Amino acid sequence: SPDVTDPVTVILPDLTGECIVVATSPTTTDFCDGTITGTTSDPLIYTNEGTYTISWTFSDAAGNSIVIPQNVIVDDVTAPVPVIGSLPDVNAQCQVSSITPPTAMDNCSSVITAVTSTSFPITATGLTVVDWMYDDGNGNVITQNQNVNIQDISVPVPNIGNLPNITAECEVTSLSAPSATDNCSGFLLGTTSTVLPISTQGTTVVTWTYTDASGNMSTQNQNIIIDDVSVPVADVAVLSRSE
Repeated sequence: SPDVTDPVTVILPDLTGECIVVATSPTTTDFCDGTITGTTSDPLIYTNEGTYTISWTFSDAAGNSIVIPQNVIVDDVTAPVPVIGSLPDVNAQCQVSSITPPTAMDNCSSVITAVTSTSFPITATGLTVVDWMYDDGNGNVITQNQNVNIQDISVPVPNIGNLPNITAECEVTSLSAPSATDNCSGFLLGTTSTVLPISTQGTTVVTWTYTDASGNMSTQNQNIIIDDVSVPVADVAVLSRSE
C-alpha cells in the first residue's frame, strides 16, 4: 500500500544567543523512512538582535511533508566592561582642551569607545566631572566618571624686572600702568591704590598689583621721586627804586 503518513510532528526548541545564533538542521522520524532531516530556505546564521522564525520542511520519500517552525532569539543582555576600572584624574592649571576617550570591551561589539556630552575645552577652576558613556548598540549602556581638576596656582610675572624711577620737580599727574604675563590669563595690566597726582617732595613708592582670573597676585614697586631743584625766578628782572 502506498505511504500516505506524514513524518512525525515535533516541537523544536527555541534557539537563543546574545551575539550570534547558528542553526543546525533538526530531525524527526517517519513511519517508513526512519530519521528525516529538515530543510529550509531561511538563513541559518543570525547576528542582529531580534526574534526570527525558521520554517523547517520534513519530507519523506513518498512525498509526504510537514513544515515545523523554530524560533531564533538573539538578545544581547551583557553590558560593556571598561578597560580601566577607575579612570585617572586629569589635572591642569589653565584648561583641558581634550581627553582621549576611554574604551570598554563588549561581548558582541568587541571594543567600544566612550562618548561624553561634556564640552571642551574645560576652563572652569575647580572640579569638573566628565561622564563617559559606553553603548553597545543593543540597549546595554553603562557610564563611567572621570575627574578633571583645574587649579591655577601660578602668579603673574612682571614683563619688566625692575620698573624705572619716575622723577619730577613738582608733581606726577599720571602713570602708565606696567604689565605682566600670566600662564592662564595672558597679558595683565597692573593696578595701584596710589592717589594721583603725587606732589609730596621726596620718594613715594607706588605698589603695582597684578591679579589673574584665579585670584593669584604678584606686586611690583616703582619709585616716584619729587625733587624741586629749581630756584625761584623773579617776576621783575630789575626792581624799581622808590624815591
